[in-house]
Amino acid sequence: MSDLEIEILDLVKRQTQLFMRNYDLMEAPTTNFVVEKTDAERSVISKKLNQLYKRKKLIKINTRPVIYLRFDKNTYSTNTYDSIKDFKNEYQDDLWKEIIGWNGSLKEVIEQLKASLLYPPAGLPAIIFGESGTGKTFLIKKLFQYAKSYGVLNTDAQLIVINCAQYANNPELLSSVLFGYVKGSFTGADSDKAGALASANDGILFLDEVHRLSPEGQEKLFTYLDTGKYSPVGNDAKKIESRTRLYFATTEKEKNFLNTFLRRIPIKIKLPTLDQRGTYEKRALTTTLLIEQAKRINCDIEISKQCIGLINHCHFKANVGELKNLLQNIVAKKYAQAISKQRVEIKIGDLPSSILKQQRTTNFAMTQEKNKLIFHPDDTEKDHICIDDKEFFSKMSYSWQRLDQLQLGNVKKRKPYYEIVQQETHEILYSLYSTERSIIADYTDAITSIFDVAQIDFLNLKNLSLYDLAIYIYYLMRNEASIDFTKDMNLSLVNKLFSPEIQIIDKLAPLIEMHFEVSLRKCDRIWLAILISNNDLTVLPQIPAILVAHGYATASSMSDTCNHFLQNAIYTPVDLKPDVSRTEMISYLKDLIKRINPQEGLVVLMDMGALESIIEPIQNECDCELLVINNVSMSIMLEIGNQLMLKKDLQTIQDNLPKNTIESKLCVPKLSIPATIITTCMTGMGSAQRIKNILSQSFHGLVNMQVEAYDYKELVNYQDSDLLKKKNVVAIVGIDNPDVEGIPYFGLEEIMTGEKIKDLEAVLKPYSSQDNLEAWEKQLIKNFSLDRILDSLTIISPNKVMNVIGKYIQEVQQDLNKKISNRVQISLYVHIANMIERIIRGNEIKEYNGDNKLIVRDSCFSVLKKYNSVLENSFAIKINDPETAYIRDLIVHD
Repeated sequence: MSDLEIEILDLVKRQTQLFMRNYDLMEAPTTNFVVEKTDAERSVISKKLNQLYKRKKLIKINTRPVIYLRFDKNTYSTNTYDSIKDFKNEYQDDLWKEIIGWNGSLKEVIEQLKASLLYPPAGLPAIIFGESGTGKTFLIKKLFQYAKSYGVLNTDAQLIVINCAQYANNPELLSSVLFGYVKGSFTGADSDKAGALASANDGILFLDEVHRLSPEGQEKLFTYLDTGKYSPVGNDAKKIESRTRLYFATTEKEKNFLNTFLRRIPIKIKLPTLDQRGTYEKRALTTTLLIEQAKRINCDIEISKQCIGLINHCHFKANVGELKNLLQNIVAKKYAQAISKQRVEIKIGDLPSSILKQQRTTNFAMTQEKNKLIFHPDDTEKDHICIDDKEFFSKMSYSWQRLDQLQLGNVKKRKPYYEIVQQETHEILYSLYSTERSIIADYTDAITSIFDVAQIDFLNLKNLSLYDLAIYIYYLMRNEASIDFTKDMNLSLVNKLFSPEIQIIDKLAPLIEMHFEVSLRKCDRIWLAILISNNDLTVLPQIPAILVAHGYATASSMSDTCNHFLQNAIYTPVDLKPDVSRTEMISYLKDLIKRINPQEGLVVLMDMGALESIIEPIQNECDCELLVINNVSMSIMLEIGNQLMLKKDLQTIQDNLPKNTIESKLCVPKLSIPATIITTCMTGMGSAQRIKNILSQSFHGLVNMQVEAYDYKELVNYQDSDLLKKKNVVAIVGIDNPDVEGIPYFGLEEIMTGEKIKDLEAVLKPYSSQDNLEAWEKQLIKNFSLDRILDSLTIISPNKVMNVIGKYIQEVQQDLNKKISNRVQISLYVHIANMIERIIRGNEIKEYNGDNKLIVRDSCFSVLKKYNSVLENSFAIKINDPETAYIRDLIVHD
């Protein structure tokens, strides 16, 4: 291994520890990071990293940019991951997932343990507070296993466990055990002896029952905690450095320690009691312990659900330890009685009297189920408790599918939507343990304060709604936001049904995000809006109405009152501050109209203001009739609401307004509709969107044309919908022809091969100039090629390589005096980009069709050799003759 490779491995290993503290991309060991830390060229570093990866010396995560990781293992059997999330799920967290409650009551505990372990250079001291039997020693052993398995500690590192209770009254003996001693330091010290800190160097020292340390004993640790150095007993002048990671455990409260001692321990971890871990985890622990007993006696264990219920509702002072001893004791007695049988059967009568007494005092209701549970020696231990991230994701995804089905079924009652959202929110609640529920109760106070700050009256909301808000926000804090479930949904119906609530959540969103440090996606905002909705507002009018009024809650109050009397969600309020500017008001109205997306018409009511100054800016946001009414009152709002419920048209509503006191104006939409190209694909919206992006980027600044992606099935059934009625569609571009009558279709491949390019340009000609169309064609080829190579390039910048190849092709065309076809140009972009990356990696082609004598060195070959410098100078590479010969083949066979 070369010196540079050793240097690279050391750099990546050290940066890996920093990166794994919180997976901050700014600290990721990437090619750029290694280049900055060495004097080598980027191409050399990139080549070396790939070689080390291929030799399984590095782990590779295929993000952009690519991340390389290094631990103390020599090689890795699996060293490729598609994303950081895959790496975390499949590589790092497997050990922790063996623990019941890893994503429940112990989630925060495990995160704190990992943080203390990974903090450079040698971790942070941590103390675990927890009652007897809560699993303190178990977790430290699991942490040690985790640290060794994944390279944080060397394979020869030691875990030294000392129970301080043994030295409670002998601090001098503890000092010799911890720090070691030199010969002659006390009677019996016949030779030098290393202490626990030396034995645990580069490992872990765990001091259990640390509260049994006397104040003198605590003080003896101060110097090491402060400096990382200690002196053996009998030689204070000698200072020994240690990189031992220190962990402490206690069953006592913080008040039983010296403040000077606790101040030196930055990470304080509190373990929940067995009761605090909740019914689900308690049941899972019982199940796991019974499976362990079945393995131990190599015999089936049969137990009734009544027994399981009694055990799970029992209070254990010594927590998991006492539960384990109880089950072991019961199984041992029954096994002794049934030594010749193949099964041990446990009934209520086999339970100790202490459990039966608790049953009487707590009035536990016995289950009527007579089913029995059987645990086999070969059963696997299953986590029966917390719903993990994947299950949460699956449940949320399914709930959104149900909501989307309601929309597709044109369900205009709010209650079915609310029931789905509330049901799933309560599923989250049921998966939590008791301590988390108390946290959520505290969150409701914070949410109440947010309502106050935002000056929103929440008195009309049920108290349960505020609690539901807190549940969902807590869910967001526990689970990293991933995809937006509403990404491919048409939400116009939901936006109309819950428009008032969506506005409330939009107003609260910045405060929620800031206070709880969460990011609210579109789906989160709609979910929260549905949670706070009033179920009695059940019918949605065809024509929505917006009330704009000055005052902190004027519009909200008037809208709520009218909606309540009308029993319909007619009015959406817009509360304006008294000093709001016209620009701010219009901007907000435009955004609101886009969200509401009115189809049949829209009514805007105002308390004051000049109609003309409002109408002109907002009417372009509507593709439907717009009625603006000024100087409104509650009686006018109720009358208009009744007419909207009776499905009166806007002209009729305007005619019925009092002429003397009310000013109004009805606007009919303009007919000038922008030209649009529709993209589609039978395989789904993903491909249609991809084609749209290519065309939009190519049109930018060159062709005055909109591009929209549409579902293939909708286009096929266009006669049954009004999908295209309000669109000026001039062409359809895609992979599959939906056969829409009167609209020309252009296949993407036919365009790119040049077969249909002139026909398409004829359609585009009214919306562009001749020069711009020529430039558009070049840009289209480049963008189409870029789309094809984007996923294959990991080292070089796709945008940079496209520009350089474009220049190369242009120079070659001019010198050859030949127009290379679109099809071949695309092939050249893709081939040359991959060739450059191949050469940088050191994998260039060295033979042409197996024999370099077959290379045709004609004028075309000479021209390519001449302009290879365009590529070579840009990427610091050398293009050999076989690579040039393959480029020649693409051009001459055009």
